[in-house]
Amino acid sequence: MQKDIERIILNILSNEGCSKLLISTKKDLSSLVKKLEAGSVENISVVPNIASVGNQYFDMFIALDDIDINETDIGTIKNLISSKIILFTSSLNLMDDTMMKMGLQREIINEKIGCRCYSYNLETYNNKRSWNNADGWANPENFDKFRW
Repeated sequence: MQKDIERIILNILSNEGCSKLLISTKKDLSSLVKKLEAGSVENISVVPNIASVGNQYFDMFIALDDIDINETDIGTIKNLISSKIILFTSSLNLMDDTMMKMGLQREIINEKIGCRCYSYNLETYNNKRSWNNADGWANPENFDKFRW
């Protein structure tokens, strides 16, 4: 299972190109860290829980399945730690509806390895819409043109 998760992480990071990475786990990640050091990641931090992070901001946050994450933790991560999140969980406490409610997308559900993977990326979370902007809404030059 560990090798499968490492392969998934390496694949994600090769596509994202982040330089500052935070991984929350209690597992030994020495083989993964060696592989990441050979890539574009410049700063890798591994912590056993998110309470020990402090005021640092990271390009990406990854939580492995041995860490218990709740809704409050997800909110803290999204608002203070990183705008790109990858969560691996084997817990039934964080079901699909909870993750969707928090804005995370289901990426992988692998019964073989007993793990689910969810992601969040602020840049792609809310796509820009042509109608959702200030043009034409509260512009004084449009006051006499449109009446609802």
